[in-house]
Amino acid sequence: MKKIIFTGLIVGFLALVGTSAYAYHIIRAPLVESYNEAKDLALSNQHLQTVEGAHYYHGTEAYYVLTGTNDDNDEMIVFVGDDLETVHELKRADGISYDQAMEIAQRELPDRKIEKIRLGYTRGVPVYEVMYNDQNARTGYYYLTFEDGSFLKRYSIRNINR
Repeated sequence: MKKIIFTGLIVGFLALVGTSAYAYHIIRAPLVESYNEAKDLALSNQHLQTVEGAHYYHGTEAYYVLTGTNDDNDEMIVFVGDDLETVHELKRADGISYDQAMEIAQRELPDRKIEKIRLGYTRGVPVYEVMYNDQNARTGYYYLTFEDGSFLKRYSIRNINR
């Protein structure tokens, strides 16, 4: 009897894991397809020769942020709008680096735990979005301009679990 129960639990667990993996794949499929369309657009329109990284950014408008190199082997950043028609490109050398953005964030946000920094595009300006947690466990966002690291805006979200 114990073997039957144990076997049933194992089969049930494996079925749950398999179903979860399948559901995750189905849910992510449209996003993966959109990433591929954004990459294809950047490559086919000669914005990029190679794509080295991609992420989704949702500020005032949504963008796929692609990094890579162009024909001249310059490091580039390409922002492809969620509509897959709007495209903004800039050279990485025309702005501050990720490390410089981290230094500015650490200097301007002392006593806060920086969770991540990522490139984005908001209100017609390329930015670094700095996500952090403060002493009250609130999540905050601090925006630096890509061009020179100047402050753009900041806001925090109250933790509703407290």
